[in-house]
Amino acid sequence: MSESAVSAGKQASLFSFVLTIGLVVAGSMYLLKTAYSRDPLWFWPTFESMPSQVMIHCHGNKILLEGSSIEAINIASMVNQQLSGKKQFDPLSLSTATHDYYKTETDVVSLELIYSEPVRVHLPTMYFTNITSLLIPLQGRYADTNIVFGLIDGHPAGGSIHINSNQAMINYLDESELCISQ
Repeated sequence: MSESAVSAGKQASLFSFVLTIGLVVAGSMYLLKTAYSRDPLWFWPTFESMPSQVMIHCHGNKILLEGSSIEAINIASMVNQQLSGKKQFDPLSLSTATHDYYKTETDVVSLELIYSEPVRVHLPTMYFTNITSLLIPLQGRYADTNIVFGLIDGHPAGGSIHINSNQAMINYLDESELCISQ
């Protein structure tokens, strides 16, 4: 056998070894993230769930929109757009007192998207699984942080997600006169 054939065999063997190690490391990382998040699609960037209802908490008043209404569809589309792509998880959780504050105070505007079936927002963490409502403060406590809280059967779930901006939702509520900012 010629010296170049031996050299080519060693290079192919080294390449196969490095490729195998790379695949084992990548597979292990995927499996570890999947086990931690309990979500085999933790990397999936889109959120497309449509709520059955949208509750607007507007300065102490409640405005209920059925999920099939054009206003609810428009709001859900804006929320879905913000929850698609890269999301930042935050361990900040919604307390019961703050949840009550969003529903009753006159200086608050918030959106609550209510789902008929539990939904999952894909994240590399174990949070935002079996969520039945998403709560988005638009005016009041935490509104300036562009945060989304999850609820399970009306009770706060652990953690929150930061979205890029809630301004489109605020503008839509003003322009559609569903809830005018004060």
